[in-house]
Amino acid sequence: MYFISRPLKVFLNTAYKPIEGLLETLEELMKMEKIMDVSNDNWETNNEQIPLWFYQMIISMGFSVCLGFLLILVGSL
Repeated sequence: MYFISRPLKVFLNTAYKPIEGLLETLEELMKMEKIMDVSNDNWETNNEQIPLWFYQMIISMGFSVCLGFLLILVGSL
């Protein structure tokens, strides 16, 4: 097991190093305190209306799931 785990650990560390700064920046941006903060000037008070892209995303995800199910069903026949 040591024969496989050591090269795998080295590979993962090597693959992670170039994007480490980007991941730390994303982690800092995605803090919930910043996301839920309403004191920002860019915060829109008119959030009762659901944007159109949300509906498009839900419909396309539903279509993808149905298509995947049909492909699995046809492939199993």
